Amino acid sequence: MEKGDLVLVDYVGRSNGEIFDLSNKEKAEEEGLDTSQLDFEPVPVLVGEEYVIPGFEKAVEDMEVGEEKEFTVSPEEGYGERKSEDIETYPEKEFNKQDVQVSVGDTLMVGRRQGRVISKGSGRVRIDFNHPLAGKELDYWVKVVEKVEDDEEKARTIFDYRLGHGEIEFDGETVTIVHKHEDDGHQHELPQQLKDAISREITDYTKYETVEFDE
Repeated sequence: MEKGDLVLVDYVGRSNGEIFDLSNKEKAEEEGLDTSQLDFEPVPVLVGEEYVIPGFEKAVEDMEVGEEKEFTVSPEEGYGERKSEDIETYPEKEFNKQDVQVSVGDTLMVGRRQGRVISKGSGRVRIDFNHPLAGKELDYWVKVVEKVEDDEEKARTIFDYRLGHGEIEFDGETVTIVHKHEDDGHQHELPQQLKDAISREITDYTKYETVEFDE
């Protein structure tokens, strides 16, 4: 695979032998998992654009369509090492002011960061902002299901991965992304960084030369 190639892959990810994520229904059924409430579909990997962790992407780069592979990803090429500075302590009263009841094990958003409550006592709450898989070796089974060659399908896949809602329209060499998202009666515009990423990936890796946003 080369930079800009877009492939769809199935995978099973394990940590210490326990599955933390998977995309393949047959594999889930083999493991005895309840699949009735889950959706299964291959996930996109746009080589060179960090759709997946570095160790996963490196493995996929060396694979062909239809190939299966098992490999281990180190913390350095996964979700990084655990950092003590990403565990922070807050006064419990700050949560009480916002009518937020905090319990150990809860997942909370603090600012723009998501963390897990690891302890609570003496009026203090400790929150771990490390990724749940930080510091762990990860074992993967991966199969490359398909390489997306069609430019329209490729653009749609980029759109779905980066945004996942709204509509995408095609007219000649122009792509228009229609995003009408309201919350509590207020129109929300897409962050410029997100629009830039979508535009660059579509114009760099497909035949389309222009991406416009209708918000």
